[in-house]
Amino acid sequence: VIYPGREHAVIGETESGKTWFVLACAAAEMAEGHTVLYVHYEEGDPGSTIERLRLLGVRDDVIAAQLIFVGPSEQVRPDWLATLLEARPRVAVHDGVNEAMALHGAEITAAEGASEFRRRLITPCLRAGAATIACDHLPKAHDGRSRDAFGSVHKGNAIDGARFVLENAKPFGRGLCGVSNVFVTKDRPGHLRARGAATKTPGKTYMGTLVVDDDSTVGPDPRVGFYAPKAEGGEGGDVHCPNADVIRELIATQPTGRVESFRQIRALLRLAGHSMGDRVINDGLDHLVATGDLTETAGPRGAKAYQLTDSTVFEEV
Repeated sequence: VIYPGREHAVIGETESGKTWFVLACAAAEMAEGHTVLYVHYEEGDPGSTIERLRLLGVRDDVIAAQLIFVGPSEQVRPDWLATLLEARPRVAVHDGVNEAMALHGAEITAAEGASEFRRRLITPCLRAGAATIACDHLPKAHDGRSRDAFGSVHKGNAIDGARFVLENAKPFGRGLCGVSNVFVTKDRPGHLRARGAATKTPGKTYMGTLVVDDDSTVGPDPRVGFYAPKAEGGEGGDVHCPNADVIRELIATQPTGRVESFRQIRALLRLAGHSMGDRVINDGLDHLVATGDLTETAGPRGAKAYQLTDSTVFEEV
């Protein structure tokens, strides 16, 4: 979803999955052998970034060789940034735009502040050939129609790549299943919009649903998925995931449309002759929760139960 050598922004509320989205992009670049520069203005320790990259499947030797992490505690000097860019990173991430602006004495709500931030930190990366991704926050009075980040609209004026908005449906966090719908609200080259689905809001294109499931009852590591819109389109959660319909129909055959555990789902699929691995089943469940077809509830002995959100059940033949 990132255009080479162009400027991008990812905006959303706190715990909406912005960092997961950006690190998934970084992991994809690192898998291709490219270097990634990650400048984190809100975290000085790379521990969280490295942990998430590992969970995204990036090996330690790749992280050591291809990740440049910096957590500035003082204003960035041009010669420092130039030294970092000597590695020719494919992508440069600036995580925490407002914190970066405050660190450099730039007024967040002023056009001059946005210009100063971009001139000092974004432009040098673009000149070095890197695509840039800035992580930013939505306005406080977000009503679902906002296309710009908090502060001056000039933050988005110069973007020549794409701007993504993450609208949170379920918060992200340890032990939680985070869900956010991903939209494009600016796409200068125009190629992304062609793969998304139009919404009722002009200039806002639905690109898919981001899911990060950290449910420890069904596995030791979080499962990360980005589910694309169906071919016929649709907004906010209308996504396609293989095998989700099979799982839903099987749950619907149960009394009251409910299963009491992941283990029960796996057993029912096996008895019905469906061969699915745990990860495929988890992807299907994540999809159904993301689309609102299922709700997660507490099951017996700490298990996670799943309940259909409507009363439809299928009669067994």
